[in-house]
Amino acid sequence: MLIQQQTTPPRIHDLGTLDRLLTGVLPSWSWLTDELRLLTRAAVAFRYPGETADKQEANAAFPVCARVRTRFLPLFDP
Repeated sequence: MLIQQQTTPPRIHDLGTLDRLLTGVLPSWSWLTDELRLLTRAAVAFRYPGETADKQEANAAFPVCARVRTRFLPLFDP
């Protein structure tokens, strides 16, 4: 979405930072910081050896991910 808005995103996995950048070019977008932290942790920390998500964390992340996806996908040009 940042590229579509003519902004080159940094090579990071921090969804909070990406959210702030996206809000700068697409003011109608915003998301709760705590939920983005949860998804960042799920996407980054748990993909490497040494840390794993427990059932509670997975159950918390899944509906947040679904809501973000539902809201985000319609923003792309068809």
